[in-house]
Amino acid sequence: MKTAVMFAIAVGVAAGASAQEKTAFPTPAWSRTKAAVQDRGSAVERGGAVFNNWCSACHGKDVRNAPGTVSLEYKYQGKSPAALEDRRNLTSESVKLFVRKGVATMPFYRKTEINDADLEALAAYLTQAKP
Repeated sequence: MKTAVMFAIAVGVAAGASAQEKTAFPTPAWSRTKAAVQDRGSAVERGGAVFNNWCSACHGKDVRNAPGTVSLEYKYQGKSPAALEDRRNLTSESVKLFVRKGVATMPFYRKTEINDADLEALAAYLTQAKP
């Protein structure tokens, strides 16, 4: 009960503290999901939507909300970009393998979650030529 009251007070204070401070808390990763349409545009555009809807919660560039990016940052120690969108060495085959089989704490995704067409688009997005 005491914890619930303290939480309610904290939320009330944060919500009403100031209309000028709209970002009192960092954007939660899960709020970015289902933000884009996955079935329109080029393969790369569709892949970007697939990434946003399925992958960005763990692999986004904002490390405050991206445990997958933090994990890769620790693993690569600056030798390779931690954010998947910044990588230049990903292959279509490796993206598909990790999505279907999972790796370390990353779960695998079934075809009912990310179908083959969406997986192809995701691979196109993550392996596109980057400046």
